[in-house]
Amino acid sequence: MFFIFIFSMYYIDQPAIIVPTHGDYYIQLRFGPAGEIIGYGSVDLLDRISLGLSYGASNLIGAGNPGFYKLPGIQVRLLALEQMLWIPAVVCGFDNQGYGRYHDSTSRYDIMSKGLFIQVGSSLEYPDLMIVPSIGVNYSFEQGGRIDIYSGVKFKIGSTEFMLDYSPNLGDEKDQNKGYLNTGIRLIFYNQLFFEFALRDLLDNSSENQQLNRMIKIGYQAAF
Repeated sequence: MFFIFIFSMYYIDQPAIIVPTHGDYYIQLRFGPAGEIIGYGSVDLLDRISLGLSYGASNLIGAGNPGFYKLPGIQVRLLALEQMLWIPAVVCGFDNQGYGRYHDSTSRYDIMSKGLFIQVGSSLEYPDLMIVPSIGVNYSFEQGGRIDIYSGVKFKIGSTEFMLDYSPNLGDEKDQNKGYLNTGIRLIFYNQLFFEFALRDLLDNSSENQQLNRMIKIGYQAAF
């Protein structure tokens, strides 16, 4: 049986390998560079299916006019195969929430959404340590459609999680062909609240003067 106590649907930017549990729900706020704020809410309707919505804006905090996103984001996760012995878990999903500004002229976010994706991963448990690696492939519908890959790993020690994720960001005409590498730490309180701090774009891949930017998330998890 594959089980991970979930505090976020993402490592940092990349989707985390998760297992929906009937009745769980999550609320999260993401504060990104240049005043970006995105709110997320999701609920596990069944033991294998999670549904979520998100919405936000760039430049919401700071000077100038905020850039509200054109449409809400939708997140769907389906556990297609549970982890069994040496067989990894398989999760399929859809997520059209990107990061940064949304550009109407090109119908894309600064960092494009995942779109359709399939992901494999495992939960490796040791005394006082859990390691959760995964790798996935996705098809984003932005910029006329493109295929990309991504990976992430989480190390959970007690109530602290250390995360690392990476995507080569294939076929993006706006980057510098280095990929996006991010790292972060997540502190968990009372098994319901979390605070996360992350450093993003460690490889200076962005062409939008957003290299080595900082991001904060706060979230809450409970069940009904």
